[in-house]
Amino acid sequence: MSKHVVSVSLGSSIRDYKHEYTLANETIIVERIGTNGDMKKYKELIESLDGKVDVFGVGGADMYLRREDKRYKIRDVWKKLIKNVKETPIVDGGGIKSTLEANIMQYIETKLPEEAEEDRTSLIMCAVDRWHQAESVWEFVGQNRKMVTFGDLLWGFKLGIPLHRMATVKVVARILLPPVSKLPFSWLYPTGEKQEVHSPSFIKHFIKAKWIVGDFLFIKRNMPLDEMKGKIVVTNTTTAEDVKQLKEIGIKYIITSTPRVGGRSFGTNVLEAAIVALSGEKRELTRAEYEEFLKKLKIEPVIEKLQE
Repeated sequence: MSKHVVSVSLGSSIRDYKHEYTLANETIIVERIGTNGDMKKYKELIESLDGKVDVFGVGGADMYLRREDKRYKIRDVWKKLIKNVKETPIVDGGGIKSTLEANIMQYIETKLPEEAEEDRTSLIMCAVDRWHQAESVWEFVGQNRKMVTFGDLLWGFKLGIPLHRMATVKVVARILLPPVSKLPFSWLYPTGEKQEVHSPSFIKHFIKAKWIVGDFLFIKRNMPLDEMKGKIVVTNTTTAEDVKQLKEIGIKYIITSTPRVGGRSFGTNVLEAAIVALSGEKRELTRAEYEEFLKKLKIEPVIEKLQE
């Protein structure tokens, strides 16, 4: 009997899909349903599917903001979106982010040593969105503040301040995450049609870096299209159209932390939901359990060269 996982997303419905995959010799139906930023519609939809599907993925949003191994519940998501989900387990991709992305830059370094040796300057869009990925970048640049920019106070909290040390990110996160997690979710992350808006900002940080790392919607929304030639994008949740655009603007490589199937890379919430469904558990798995499944399924980042 097949498993059915549904990613209910605050994002645009133009990215919706429904596909059937085979993982670990089991059939999994993977579906994404976007609600175009409509929180009421999201709540009604996820409640109507509760108990009828195997696992939910939270798309276009996160259930938590993260600092190291500490999690802060995002109040709007818990109270306005998923409060009444009682039967179907629900995940937001954090388990995959803490495992598959935790050593992603070190994995890339083994696969593309010449690129790493040439230039390690990196821009990570938001550390509290992908904390373990940010730590991987910090290690990759040799903990050299001159070679890394964390964009949490640029795009994440919209204060226009670049950060250049992981220690500073930790202090900022410790101070800001408790109150920020209680803010309206729309203040934290673009939803619905806003996800498709291209509004380049803080361009000099893109120009400086060779490695652009983080959530693709953050990257796509803010990157200067005429200043991206030769750069390497380390991201996730991209479509064939996204890859086509990156190739057209001169991106040298796109590296996604999850597999690409049918031109689309799995969202971390989708992959995590699929793994939970395979496990048969009615809960989030532990980090060790996710790592075991990722190894069993032979899942690793995908490197795609876009320019010769």
